Amino acid sequence: MQKILAGLIILFIVQGSTAFAAEKASVEQVTHLLERTSFGIAPGDIEYVQKIGLDAYLQKQLDPARLKYPPRLSQELAQLHTLSMDAPQLLQQFTLEKDKNHKPTPAENKAIRQQGKIVVAELIAAKTLRAIESPAQLQEVMTDFWYNHFNVFSGKGMDRLLVGVYERDAIRPHVFGKFRDLLMATAKHPAMLVYLDNIRNVAPKTNARGKLVGINENYAREIMELHTLGVDNGYTQADVTSLAHILTGWGVSKGKDRSQNGDFKFNPKEHDWSIKNFLGQRINARGEGEIEEAINILARHPATATHISYKLAQYFVSDEPSKELVAQLANIFSKSDGDISAVLQEILRSDEFWAAKSYNAKFKPPFRYLISIYRAAGIVPNNLKLFRSDLQQMGQVPYHFLTPNGYANTKDIWLNSDALLKRMEKSKILVQQTKISAPALLDVFSSGFSANTIAAINEAGGNNGAVLLLNSPEFLYY
Repeated sequence: MQKILAGLIILFIVQGSTAFAAEKASVEQVTHLLERTSFGIAPGDIEYVQKIGLDAYLQKQLDPARLKYPPRLSQELAQLHTLSMDAPQLLQQFTLEKDKNHKPTPAENKAIRQQGKIVVAELIAAKTLRAIESPAQLQEVMTDFWYNHFNVFSGKGMDRLLVGVYERDAIRPHVFGKFRDLLMATAKHPAMLVYLDNIRNVAPKTNARGKLVGINENYAREIMELHTLGVDNGYTQADVTSLAHILTGWGVSKGKDRSQNGDFKFNPKEHDWSIKNFLGQRINARGEGEIEEAINILARHPATATHISYKLAQYFVSDEPSKELVAQLANIFSKSDGDISAVLQEILRSDEFWAAKSYNAKFKPPFRYLISIYRAAGIVPNNLKLFRSDLQQMGQVPYHFLTPNGYANTKDIWLNSDALLKRMEKSKILVQQTKISAPALLDVFSSGFSANTIAAINEAGGNNGAVLLLNSPEFLYY
């Protein structure tokens, strides 16, 4: 074990240059692009990309419809039956129907909640399997990025049943499209409206019980602070209040007709029909159309272009991207009317992305770390419940982040002595269970490890060598 720990101090720096202009990309360049646009390098990936070229690889990844799931993955996903259910179906199956003649007992409520846990369990299983086996790796990476950006906590109310529908219908279809469409899809989805309390946001009034109810600013604040403009960037408290009034009446269908429960519903009786002023623009009383207008303003605001560009650059390039790169990306964002694919291509072709300091500069969060082990080994977890438990111990269970800012992807959050020890323990168990070997892993990476690291791995030998490899700087970083 001392030899393994000693190996953790090895440092590795790769020299790089802009690769798309090169006649043939080097192994190091291919490795860099693959690591940033996937959840880890799998057997044959480097050789495949070298053969077809970086540009051909990127264009295929940007068009995931061209990349069909392998039969095994399709079969695995088909067994997760709740994935194909819509919100009304999920609520009908996993909530108790209200009956004035029978009040559910605590035992009945507990039983239905326990049954409902299968929804998130299957969602996590699907995310894990896709991250490991899907050939459309960039789609999975971007789905993960945007879900975190528009985070919804699965533990709040009916969101335990809705987060999968939210990711499937509001996030996944728009990951390479227009930011405005993605923003609208999340704004209109019941999972978001429940999570950030917009279902409680109504025009001020006195309810049937004589209690004053009215404006809830939670979602209005977060859509500006986190989703679009950025913290205290170009808006005032008056804008927050105004947007909250615009959002009144946006809620979720619930009633006697259970076939529609859980779908989006605009309730005109709960909407504030006054004229509003939002970010310096007059918003006439148009009901549901008011938020469409507000979303357009937010999506096309210069502060949004900068905020989204920064987050994408931080995710794909480095924890602290330069102001010059962010400005360059924001210009593309604005000129393309928020075309995510265009901004992403600008990132991946930028000099900063290919600069030597950007290679192996990002520290893998727990989910990416564990997934990258399975991808490198060419296997899937034989116990997905145990895999979820591992993620829980390491602090990153998908769909379980409580606050709307989502899981961080920067080194300062994940790199500490406790985290390194847990990675050591988990990787040791994985190596013992799956018989992962260091020579096989080194072959996958085309020997993209330093001579010192390889010497330390060889000296450790056997299982210890494989554990050392999985905890080396070359593998912990990407």
